[in-house]
Amino acid sequence: MENAVDALKIAFAVFVFVIALSMTMYMFTMTLETSDTVLQSSDITEFMDYIEISDMAEDERIVGLETIIPTLYKYYKENYTVIFRNADGTPLELYKTQTNVDLWSTGYTNQYYNNNKDVRICSFDVDEETRRHEPWTGNTNYYKQNLDRFLSGGTFLAPSGNGMDYDYSDRRINGWGDCSFIEQYKNSRFRESLGEYTYNAVNTENNTDGTTSGLTNVEGRKKRVIIYTLIN
Repeated sequence: MENAVDALKIAFAVFVFVIALSMTMYMFTMTLETSDTVLQSSDITEFMDYIEISDMAEDERIVGLETIIPTLYKYYKENYTVIFRNADGTPLELYKTQTNVDLWSTGYTNQYYNNNKDVRICSFDVDEETRRHEPWTGNTNYYKQNLDRFLSGGTFLAPSGNGMDYDYSDRRINGWGDCSFIEQYKNSRFRESLGEYTYNAVNTENNTDGTTSGLTNVEGRKKRVIIYTLIN
């Protein structure tokens, strides 16, 4: 009789333990889902709808690489955009991205070229590079290393070792030929224009049926932009 009672006690204890374990796992799962949702909603780079550049300053100046290079080394620290253009206003190709266009973040498009999935790049922008999953993003040391190689014509080796390397002296990577950016444009002059980007940040909300819906922020966000137009 006592054995039967002990067996029932053990069975009941196991039952309670299973219920407690199930509840704990359920709560962990819900916490993780909530955390992911909050993080995604707080990331303004997840969904961006860029609007045309506006508010261009009237005071422009003619500059050379002695001005452009220090500006480039601050774009990832101060989070502004640097765009390069040819004399006719078309994009000046700086390099071709080696990332997989099919893996670009949702909503991202290459706004400077007619083809939204164009791999040619004419700008330096932390948000855009992050959404393309460039190998140097996420670490200030990698941003600097990439700029060093870009300017000098060296090779940026992907930190992950996945082979997504950028040889900036190779015409298959850059847009001018088998030399460095500095060598190509050391005697060139550019027109520097200052302005702002205006864009709408859109977050997502998870619905009860498993779908998502977009929520557009009422107030647009602004971002500084510096445009260098090639003169000669």
